[in-house]
Order: sequence, then C-alpha cells, then structure tokens
Amino acid sequence: MRINQFQARAFENMLAVAMANYAAPEYNGRSVAFSPVVFDADGHPLDPLVVEAGPAEGIHLATFDLDEIRAFREREALGNAFRRPHRYGLLTAAAVEEPFVRVDAHGERYDPTRR
Repeated sequence: MRINQFQARAFENMLAVAMANYAAPEYNGRSVAFSPVVFDADGHPLDPLVVEAGPAEGIHLATFDLDEIRAFREREALGNAFRRPHRYGLLTAAAVEEPFVRVDAHGERYDPTRR
C-alpha cells in the first residue's frame, strides 16, 4: 500500500521520486523509483516504475528523462494552475488536534512546537 501511495505522490506532485529501504532481514528492501510521467503525448498509459529493487542489498540506479518530465508538466492538467494556497493553513499549523494527539516516550502529550 505504501508503495502505491509513493507512486501517487510522484504523479500528483509531478516529480521523479526514489525511496531506499534497508535490505532484508532487517527490513524487506524493495527500494523503488517512480517517474511522474504516466501518459505519453497521445494519452497512452506508461509504466511509471523506473526501478524496483528486491529484498537483497545492492546498488540500483534510477535514470529519469528530465526533458520528458518537463514536457509532461507542460501538457498535464495538474500542476500549480489550480492551487489554492489560502486553503493550506491547516496543513502548516502547529496545533495538534484529535485524533492525531500523541503521547511521547515520557507519557506526556507531544508538542511539535517544543524543541
């Protein structure tokens, strides 16, 4: 599920993304990289998966076509054309409201404004 969410963030934000994970047995590996380009210029679907590593340790290179990404951004309907920054206040607010209130390791309510 998290891999699918990560892929969606690449598309939504029109950014190439890569995520590295610890190899097995500590974690399950499966590092990935996704391109935001999911349709070609004619509207045909493309596979956005650039790299999918297995559980083993290794070096995996992800190559992104920046010209293709730029062209996709120019023709895609998303992007910043429909942004509404005046509505984003809650996303950047420091207040923590229910149901997201958490208790820290000392049994105290977590305060993100306290350092």
